[in-house]
Amino acid sequence: MNVKFKLLSTGVLFFLGSATLFAQEKGNSKKDTLVKDIEEVVVVGLKSTTKKQAVISTAKIESEKINNRPNANLMNIAQGQLAGVNISTGTGQPGSKPTVIIRGFSTINGNTDPLYVIDGFPTNADSFRSLNSNDVESMEVLKDASATAMYGNRGANGVIVIKTKGGGFGAKTTFNYRSQIGVSTLQNNRYNMADARQLLTLEKRASAGRGVAMSDEAIANYGVNTDWLNYFFSPSLLQGHDFSITTGGKNLSSYTNVGYLEQQGILATTGLKRFSLRTNVNGKSNDEKLTYRVGVYAGLSRNNQASSLGTGGVNQNLIIGALRGATYISPDEYKPNGAQSANLVNTPLLLIDKERTFKSTIDDLRLDLTSEVNYKITDELTATMRTNAQLLTLDGNSYTRPEAWNSVYFKQPTQTWVGNETMTNSRQFNFNNLYQLNYVKKIGEHTFDVLGGYEYNNYMIKNTSFTQNGLNPKVWVPGTGTGYPAFVVGDNFNVPNVSAAQSRLNMYSYFANLDYDYNTTYGLVANIRRDASSRFSKDNRWGTFWSVGARWNINEESFMENVNWINILKLRGSYGTAGNQRIVDGTIFAGLSPKAYLNSYITGSNSYNGTQSLGINIGYPDLHWETTKQWNAGLDFELFSKKLRGTFDVYEKKGVEIFYAWPQSYLIGTGAVNMNSPIDLKNNGIEVNIAYDVIRNSNMKLTLRGNGAMNKERVYKLPTDPMISGTIPQQYSANGQLFEAPYVYHYLGVNQANGNLLFEDANGRPTENPTTADLKPLKYGFNPKFQGGFGFDFDYKGLFVNTTFTYVSKVYRYDYDLASVMDPTGLGTFNVSADLLNAWTPTNTNTNIPSLKAENFSYNGLSDRFLVDGSYLRLRNVQLGYNVPKSLFTNTFINSISVTLQAENLVTWSKWRGFDAESNIGSDQGRYPSPKTYTLGFDIKF
Repeated sequence: MNVKFKLLSTGVLFFLGSATLFAQEKGNSKKDTLVKDIEEVVVVGLKSTTKKQAVISTAKIESEKINNRPNANLMNIAQGQLAGVNISTGTGQPGSKPTVIIRGFSTINGNTDPLYVIDGFPTNADSFRSLNSNDVESMEVLKDASATAMYGNRGANGVIVIKTKGGGFGAKTTFNYRSQIGVSTLQNNRYNMADARQLLTLEKRASAGRGVAMSDEAIANYGVNTDWLNYFFSPSLLQGHDFSITTGGKNLSSYTNVGYLEQQGILATTGLKRFSLRTNVNGKSNDEKLTYRVGVYAGLSRNNQASSLGTGGVNQNLIIGALRGATYISPDEYKPNGAQSANLVNTPLLLIDKERTFKSTIDDLRLDLTSEVNYKITDELTATMRTNAQLLTLDGNSYTRPEAWNSVYFKQPTQTWVGNETMTNSRQFNFNNLYQLNYVKKIGEHTFDVLGGYEYNNYMIKNTSFTQNGLNPKVWVPGTGTGYPAFVVGDNFNVPNVSAAQSRLNMYSYFANLDYDYNTTYGLVANIRRDASSRFSKDNRWGTFWSVGARWNINEESFMENVNWINILKLRGSYGTAGNQRIVDGTIFAGLSPKAYLNSYITGSNSYNGTQSLGINIGYPDLHWETTKQWNAGLDFELFSKKLRGTFDVYEKKGVEIFYAWPQSYLIGTGAVNMNSPIDLKNNGIEVNIAYDVIRNSNMKLTLRGNGAMNKERVYKLPTDPMISGTIPQQYSANGQLFEAPYVYHYLGVNQANGNLLFEDANGRPTENPTTADLKPLKYGFNPKFQGGFGFDFDYKGLFVNTTFTYVSKVYRYDYDLASVMDPTGLGTFNVSADLLNAWTPTNTNTNIPSLKAENFSYNGLSDRFLVDGSYLRLRNVQLGYNVPKSLFTNTFINSISVTLQAENLVTWSKWRGFDAESNIGSDQGRYPSPKTYTLGFDIKF
């Protein structure tokens, strides 16, 4: 944003972040007033510049769009607000980590997370649940090569720069208290689940289950009808409190915030509690040659988690019991202490037992120390040093009580004690150190800005895990280590399991940057970075990455002097490379042990002549960096007194030498070796970000805003063309086409003659028995081709309304929950959709539901019957608030009060019939739905 302010001879008013400063001057003149513009500052890598001089493609959101949102994870708040950034949660479990994809994938097996830089400290999103979003001043996404190349070995997937709040020099001490309370509820599904009488009727028709032996009258009078969704899911409460102090003297300023968040999960046994403390201190010398910043952050969270979601047996997954539990079963039928019958129709009762006898918690401690010192050696030469450190500790505790059904039922004849408890500990230390020199020289209309430096990053982790098998119920207390019986001879089930691991990663970097400007009209930027990673062997450790970018500020040309309706018109472009050393998905330590470039050996379960057998994994000695090549062309504009503003970008992003299991001759002992392959993965796209002030005056402001992105993915140089992967389902990849598109039989409907399923054969004709030749790839895959968001901001005399809609389009997902509730073979065990009441029968042939006894259900798995268009439009957030007039606080200690009522995930329009249209995976089954959340917030400054 551009902020206009008056530069008075008696005082100067500055704006620094959200704090206000006053610097007094001598003199009494009050007549002359000079209006100046403060240019918006953007991050361009390891330094900042003005928006006018930047050549990069970036997207930014400010604190007012981040603070006081009811999300435990910071990145969930950014959904729909950043063009070209696809953020999807995949789960509504409090504290869960979303998936963030910037401009599509440039790797196949590697990690796709962007690099997160918090106050200059490069980190990752693995522990974002411990971060307080109310501390954030701004979030900026760097997308093109000119911006990401400065980060070299970590910028291949894009960079997200987060700036936290700070104080201002010469500012008054201010206090700020924020509070929010709210409730979350389960989103509705549209599976049309059967009630008890409908389910019994279906069982009778299918000759399976309790309904078989019941008369129509007995079914009609059946008195139990349990809604298991309401049993396992319930409205949950949320509360958050933040108290901050901002102050500043002549040479020292600070911001301190203490926060507490408690978010209960809508699913029983889940929730998050978080305490956070942040202090940021900024200082400078009297002559302002020395400036420094120190930040300390401490976040402690306790996360209660539901286990086995998305996977797991039916007696483990609470979502399965909630959705598919037989409605004619009553919770009163539950029998404790393992006495429950193992009949699968009792699945919800078994899960009641798990809810009461199993618990899993993770305590997460995050300590961050960030620091930066700048010294102006001369007016043109500045030295900078950054030192950052982070300690992450995870302490997990999970247990199954001795009286649990799973403990009692699976007890072996020779087993003395049952139940188990697992305690895990992880300690991670990250260190970052940077030295750089920045030289700025102006010669006439020419400005040269040269930067060079060195950076070192070190990551270390130690993990330990201990599982005690067998607990003494008389003295066992969870998490204390008591109640662990001594080993019983002959009882091998009572042997504890112990494991430990550690890993270390070092990275070294040298970098240089040249930024040239001519008369604020033309600009040229060049970057080069030399990186080394201990992930690779000494011969392949180093990689070189670079970029060039240019801009043309058209509005600065002489021929534009009389074009008053154009405020900013800038054309820019860039090309360059970035490296990806995280060639294995997972945390930053994934793929370090064993080293992927070495042959590794694992012990086998067999022996020969008393000698332990060994298995071998073939390494790839020439393993090296994946590289992302990217070009970008963009246009920035601000028109009509900056009422209309926006950006437009076109890009191509290509990953080369991608890490992949490349086929080999079995003569070497394996059919494939993980290596840098010839495969190229290319993304081409368009991004648009626009805002327009429909009304803008002293009393009212109405702004419409929106962003959208289109990304087209293609793959080249595959080992076979086409390449078929997977079993059920299958994926299809071909050179020049989408990587791993769904490969399916097309489902046509029901054969009205016999109730069997009909599919389309290769010649377009219906068939009940499709063959491999009838499989066809689809045009779209599991990542959306289109995505974005839009909304409006309205403010009238302190009353404000803000909305944000998000959307994705041209994306498919398998709905395995729908497949399960439409599967008649589940009758007698699970609940199903009441749609099956309309199943084909000899007297009901005009239907799209196959016969309950159709003979070719086995073809469903390779068909598109339950492959659903996952496009959606969602009202992500709506806020209604009021800023109380300041006149009411005259002569009081209160500066301002605002009240905000907001809702998250309020309405969703989609063909998806499940709880949540949003997901970060290609298939859904038994996953934690994202809730609707309603909150009331207060913000008081004094």
